[in-house]
Order: sequence, then C-alpha cells, then structure tokens
Amino acid sequence: MLLIAVATAAILLALSVLHLVWALRVWWPIRDEMQLARAVAGFPGISQMPPPLACFFVAGALGVLAVSAMADVFAPAPPMLAWLATAGGALVFLARGAVGFTPYWARATPEEPFRTLDRRYYSPLCLGLGALQALLVFSA
Repeated sequence: MLLIAVATAAILLALSVLHLVWALRVWWPIRDEMQLARAVAGFPGISQMPPPLACFFVAGALGVLAVSAMADVFAPAPPMLAWLATAGGALVFLARGAVGFTPYWARATPEEPFRTLDRRYYSPLCLGLGALQALLVFSA
C-alpha cells in the first residue's frame, strides 16, 4: 500500500501545484489564456481561465487529498478525518471520471481540444485516481 499511497499523493500534489500556478495567473503549459482555457475547461465560448479563487480552491482540495493519501504512512491507522477525505476524494474522482464519458458532459464541454483531451486523458485519470483512493480507503 505504501507504493499506492506515494503514487497517489505524488499525482495529487502535481495537480495541486498546477492549479496553484493557474491561480497565480501563470499560463502553463499553454501560454495563451484562451487556448489554455479551451484545453482545460472546455465550456462553450470560454475565453478566460477560471478565477484565481476557484483555482486556489481546487489546489487546496487536491493538496488535502495528497496529504490524506499519505496518512497511513505516518500513522498506524488513518485518522477518521483523513479516511473521510480520501473516501470523499475517491467518490468525487470516480464520479467525475464516469461523467466525462456521458453525452451530457460532451454537450456541457464541447470546446476543442478539451473534448478530445477529456476522453483520452482527464476522465481516465480521474477514474484512476478514484480507484487508487478507493484502494487506500478499503485497505485502512
């Protein structure tokens, strides 16, 4: 389980840092804000990245999940709060991953390249993170 915890935390931490960078209004890996927004959000007619507060919130939530994934490494049994955070994260990621393959989500996020990136990478990544977190929850 240590390898799963470390891998999950590393992925979540990397995603947290990426959202923090966007909250600071640094457009990476695509320098053009509109192009980046179309690649990572995909809502109809999007021309700007989400507001900094939204990016900070997501960065913080991902950071908390990264810490909760490592709770078992630092303690013999995960504290209830860490367990609940990991379980909640698993549910959110599994739901987001599954929704990404529905016609509803395709209509809600039609912009390219998001539509293609979501089917190929974002939704499968969410399903994978949800599965990893579920493994951590059920191994606790």
